[in-house]
Amino acid sequence: MLLSTKLQRRLKQLGVLSALERGEQLVLAGPTYELRKEPGVHVRLAFLYDADARLCIGYADDGEGEWRAAEFEPLSWRAYGYYQRRLKRIGEVVEDDTRGTPR
Repeated sequence: MLLSTKLQRRLKQLGVLSALERGEQLVLAGPTYELRKEPGVHVRLAFLYDADARLCIGYADDGEGEWRAAEFEPLSWRAYGYYQRRLKRIGEVVEDDTRGTPR
């Protein structure tokens, strides 16, 4: 899949590209949110390759004690914006890795 220069730059800023190059299967990025409907369960923006080797975006949760992809789709600017908005809608920020300060 060809990614726009703008999207490639954003993935590089988030550290996604270097993590995938190191061989990480699930790359978490951005703030950590605690679900409003399930206190104690955290979610984060996630990047991974699907079975067809397409770079995907979605979110992962730690509900079972480890981070697992909960929902994802092929990466696009539309999907990136959708998942950012979705996490803000379903959770409260508990830690913001983009600034390095817990809330």
